[in-house]
Amino acid sequence: MFPRVRSRVAFVATAFAATAAVAGAPLVGAHDVVVGGDPADGEVLQEFPGSVTLEFSGEPRDGFNTFAITEAESGETVYSGEPTVSGRDVSLELPQDLDAGSGDYNLGFQITSSDGHSTRGMTTFSVADDGEAASAPAEGNDEAEASETTEDEGEGLSTTLQIVLAAVGVLVLLSVVAMAVARQRRNR
Repeated sequence: MFPRVRSRVAFVATAFAATAAVAGAPLVGAHDVVVGGDPADGEVLQEFPGSVTLEFSGEPRDGFNTFAITEAESGETVYSGEPTVSGRDVSLELPQDLDAGSGDYNLGFQITSSDGHSTRGMTTFSVADDGEAASAPAEGNDEAEASETTEDEGEGLSTTLQIVLAAVGVLVLLSVVAMAVARQRRNR
């Protein structure tokens, strides 16, 4: 092979390897988040539920999953247990004799996300006094809920933005390599 052809082949192979490495790397901040539930976040119920279900953006893994219902004001645990996973739904059946009464409750969870990382978060619901009417959750709770669902997700970037930034990074890296190769050739 001629030296010029050999260097071009090496450059193309390096570019392909770098692109494949970046494209195959898992994205940061890809933890599963709550996208729905029963009761819904912020929902007011007429009576204490017989079960609780959270729907996640991915399919959580079995094992090391926990749900805990606590009184919002006192923090006292009403019930906790290991939920069952069925696709994107994670559910916990509550004992029939559990009657926590009216008030505000937190549904705390820790699950193993589909990406293998631990994800913690909380949703809320209320049980109305006999005189109060049940209502649907307040509008806009989904956005607040999604931002609070993981302990380490923080102000994460969107998946699309992460892909664009990774592509730009690869292009910058390739440009630097190309300039270094060109400079080295000129100096020969």
